[in-house]
Amino acid sequence: MANKNDKAVDPVLDELQAIRRLMIFGLIRAGASQGEVAAALGVNQSSVSRMFPKPKGIKAAARKKD
Repeated sequence: MANKNDKAVDPVLDELQAIRRLMIFGLIRAGASQGEVAAALGVNQSSVSRMFPKPKGIKAAARKKD
């Protein structure tokens, strides 16, 4: 049976998820690696990778620079 408070908690959890995604995006945009972002947030690098996968072609472009 659902509790009345469950409905109040859902928007709060949604907001916290949105804040977390913004923090991740901001850190990546500032040049942090996925590993650094993961360490800052206390999650695995794979969790960050799933939220913001690299665009296709990044690996090929990186190899061409070397």
